[in-house]
Amino acid sequence: MAAMEKAVNAVYTNDETKQKFQILAREVFKKYKALQPDKVLNQYASRKNAIDVIYTAIEDNIESADVADIMRKIQNVVDESIENMVAEPSHNEGKIIDLSGLDFDLLEQYFLKTKNKNTAVQSLKNKVEKQLKRMIERNPMMIDYYKRYQEIIEKYNRGKDEAVIKETFRKLIELVNSYTVEEAETKREGLTDEQKAIFDILRQGKTLTEKEKNEIKKISVELLEELKKDKLRVEQWADKSVTAAAVFNYVNKTLFEALPYPTYQTDDIDLKTNLIYEHLRQQYFGGGMSIYGQY
Repeated sequence: MAAMEKAVNAVYTNDETKQKFQILAREVFKKYKALQPDKVLNQYASRKNAIDVIYTAIEDNIESADVADIMRKIQNVVDESIENMVAEPSHNEGKIIDLSGLDFDLLEQYFLKTKNKNTAVQSLKNKVEKQLKRMIERNPMMIDYYKRYQEIIEKYNRGKDEAVIKETFRKLIELVNSYTVEEAETKREGLTDEQKAIFDILRQGKTLTEKEKNEIKKISVELLEELKKDKLRVEQWADKSVTAAAVFNYVNKTLFEALPYPTYQTDDIDLKTNLIYEHLRQQYFGGGMSIYGQY
């Protein structure tokens, strides 16, 4: 058990070592199969099986109960410290990782205690990346968080010593913490995720007074409500030129009439119209379905 944990931790030194191991392991499997049923394979069977178990664990395609137990123990380094991390899936979606329930202090304690720090970093890294991709799908203005994540991982992949691993873990925690602050702000604003996406597009690059901020919030809510009543309910609306034009024109007309002047000039309105339309085109599929669920 300890040897298997150590092996997986070694593979997880960084993304490059993980990818190299996967490539080499596949070569082993290919050559091993090509040589069957040669008896010479018997002397290599135990080593091949060990590689197979590690590869299967890394690929997260666990079928053997023994391997599943091994990986559960490894993943517990991080997972047991995250009590409310996984929310229930909705409809046919997969599990949604809710990082807002992450216990930072407990997670850090596990990290400092474990010998297999690479595995712990990889587990947290995978969860953060999954959450960030989901964030960007739901709100394109969250792209800065993903850029910060990529910078952290680039440094991690260049580093080799334990200090770099610890620093990576700390920065990932800080990144998650900053996102939970953003989530708390959304709740304080009284906006849903989809309303917040429109709100963020409209306010990006602008310094707003409290009065203007409230106006923008109202525009975001009412614009979505109106579009979802009929135009976005049309099946595959974005593929139909008449409906697509109607959505674009409605967004443009609403922004032209409602956005506060002189904070928003004509060029601003054109830019925001295009950004909102593109967001609607990608995330609202028509027929009352969107990435946020049914409406």
